[in-house]
Amino acid sequence: MGPTHRPVARTDAPGPTVQSAGEVKINRGPALERATATRGAPRMLAGRVSHVRDGDTIEVAGTPVRLGDLDCAELGSADGARARRAMVSLADGAHVTCALDGRRSYDREIGRCRLVGGPDLARAMRDRGICGG
Repeated sequence: MGPTHRPVARTDAPGPTVQSAGEVKINRGPALERATATRGAPRMLAGRVSHVRDGDTIEVAGTPVRLGDLDCAELGSADGARARRAMVSLADGAHVTCALDGRRSYDREIGRCRLVGGPDLARAMRDRGICGG
């Protein structure tokens, strides 16, 4: 008869722990540090918005950036087209700085961007009532 194995709870295991609605606490043990290092360290990106894909995705100096704290309607809908037009008027051709958090969604980096000398793009879109967050 072999040894008995039973699961052991690890306090250093990575993963989110939901604290309350909309709030997530991340367990920051050694395993998470290794996972973060392999995924890519957060970095800053600065440049001109070279293209607006939709209401919550821009390209900065050719790098696609998904605004992680913004949720706009899909481009195929009337609200999605309105969101894209609003982002074009706000940011197309403008200089921005982005804090990329190291995550990716499809071909896009995920982060927060703000106009140089101006507002956070996601907040500006939410304040205009165009998108949610």
